Order: sequence, then C-alpha cells, then structure tokens
Amino acid sequence: MSIPKICRAVVLPDYNQPYEIQDIAIPEIKGDEILVKVHLAGICGTDLHQKDGSIALPFKPPFIPGHETIGHIVALGPDRKHDVAGAPLQEGDRIMWAHRFCGECYYCAVMRMPFMCNRNIGYGFSHPKELMGGFAEYVRVMNRTEVVKVPDNLTDEEAIGVGCAMRSVMSGFVKLQATKPLLLGDTVVVQGSGPIGMYALLCAVCSGAGKVIVVGGPQGRLDMAKKWGAAETIDIFTVTDHAERVKLVMEMTGGRGAELAIECSGFPPAFEQGFSFLDRGSTYLVLGQTTPKKIEFAPFNILGKNVTVIGSGSADIVHFYRALKFLSAIRDKYPVGLMVTAKYKLEQADEAVDSMIEGKDMKAVFDLR
Repeated sequence: MSIPKICRAVVLPDYNQPYEIQDIAIPEIKGDEILVKVHLAGICGTDLHQKDGSIALPFKPPFIPGHETIGHIVALGPDRKHDVAGAPLQEGDRIMWAHRFCGECYYCAVMRMPFMCNRNIGYGFSHPKELMGGFAEYVRVMNRTEVVKVPDNLTDEEAIGVGCAMRSVMSGFVKLQATKPLLLGDTVVVQGSGPIGMYALLCAVCSGAGKVIVVGGPQGRLDMAKKWGAAETIDIFTVTDHAERVKLVMEMTGGRGAELAIECSGFPPAFEQGFSFLDRGSTYLVLGQTTPKKIEFAPFNILGKNVTVIGSGSADIVHFYRALKFLSAIRDKYPVGLMVTAKYKLEQADEAVDSMIEGKDMKAVFDLR
C-alpha cells in the first residue's frame, strides 16, 4: 500500500485545553523502526489525567496522546525481523507494543523490571512531530521498542485492552502467583468494575477462584461482571455505606472474609476499606492506586490480620505476550470484546474523553479502520 506524506492526529496543545486535529508529517522509517496504521486506540485513565495536568510528567505539551494501540504494519525498518517471541514480522501483521525501555539501567538489567526503567520513553507523551501517540492515523514505533504479534483469532476489540489494563493485571497476577499464590477454591473480592477490575475478575476466575465478588458500579458494569464469571456483585451506588458492604461480603463468605482482595478502583480510601473484606492470613493485591493522594491509615490493619500486601504497577512486553495468549485461549468462553463500549472518530476526541471522565463508557476507543 502507498504511504501518505502526512496523517491526521489528535494533539493536546496544553493542559486543560481542548484537543486539536493537526496534520503531522510521517517520518521515514529506518533502523528497526516500524510504521503502523492504527486500527483502534484506547482511551485510558492516564489520558484523562494527562489532559487535566494532574499526572506528573517531566515534560510539557504539546503531545499526541494514546498508549494503548493496535494496528497493522505498513513499513518495516531493515533491521526489524521478528517480535518479542521470535515470530517473523511482515507488512500486514497486527501488532501491539510496550513503552521503550533502555535495557541497561539497574531496573532493566538487574531487577528485570523494565517498567521501572530510569530512561524509558513512553508512547503518548512525545512531541507531535515524533508521531508516537495512538490518537493518530499512523504511529511510528521507534528503535528498540519491543512489539508482539496479535493472535489471529482475536478481534481488535478483544485485544485492545491488553495495551494497558490487561497487561497491568497480568503483571500483578504474575507477581501474586510468585509471592503467595491464589489457591483453588479461594474467595476473591475485586474492588472496582472498570477495565482493571474486569480483567482482575477474569484472571481470578480462570486461576481457580471458588467465588469472585465484585464491589463496584454502575449496574451495567456489574451485569458485565456476571457474564465474565462473577458469582456475586455489590453495587456501590445502591449500597452506599461501607459497613453494609462489609456485612454483605461476610454473609457471602460464611463470616470469614475473602482469602484475596484486589484493589482496582483507584479510589484512595478503597485501600483502607479493602482490609475489611479480608480473612486472617489473607492477601491484598493493589493494582489501582495510581495517584499520590494521601489517606489516613492504621498499619495495624496489616498486622492484625497478618495480611500479605502486594503492590503492582504497569508492565512490560512479557505481560502483553502472556495477556494476548490468555485472551486467545478463553475468548470462546467469555465475551471479552464487551470491554469496548463506544467508538469515536478523531474529531470527537473531547467528547470521547468526557464520556470516560463521566463514567459513561467502560472503554472508549478511536476507531480508525
């Protein structure tokens, strides 16, 4: 296919400003770079915080936002031969990619936790001329960025959540299973019914949990949770008192509480509340606390029940790969494509982001196919 000289992109000119549609020159692809024609670009909570300036970044707009993206290859640099799993790459292949990590710092080379890299370069946070944000017709995948092919049996809608929420949950579950594994038959409470919460529910169900209880809302999301395997749900908009929610969880767990709670809401007070749902000797996996807001907390909550607390944020290409394999394996049993609840055009960027802020959409995407 012929590659145009320019493409359209959503640009954030400054914090708290409306998006703009700009024409961006498509750079020449060299080295092991890849040019991707975007299919879907997901809107993440990070994009919302980026727009209002509440996320701490070392650089300032303008940006092309978007870091969860799926598309097909239209140009391969001469040095790019295969994906992270060794599968050969060619034009037309659908791929996803992680942020670029240096591979040389302490966290990359020694800790093997590249998502903690000191010198990472993130997609969705670069100057528009770099063409490195998903809210655009094309994306330049830069040198040394690890990519993974998308399994043929996954639709774009089924795979797009891997770009952020699902790979983060996968990373958390890998850490959980290496630290204090979820045992067959265990009861799990998932706090939050956004994308992180839904994927945590799915991973818990498929890991052998005996019962998964989702505490969240609104009701439409809880209906989806039932389709994804939740045994019980508690609507926080109906049951507004935390003590009443605890009472319900205790009734659902024979008076003991859960063996595992997973915090996915991102609501700071939910961290302290989560301990109320737990049995003694249990585990608390914290995935949703991405803001630095402070709460009052008694450390005795940890010691009093001998709770193992595991914090896990972000992920790397290994977790993309595992997440795609996982979804590929279970897609016939669970309707994972339901994650995408609305599709927008680039010109509707402000409307799309507002819908996410207001909680109207579970996962809004830009559809550029």
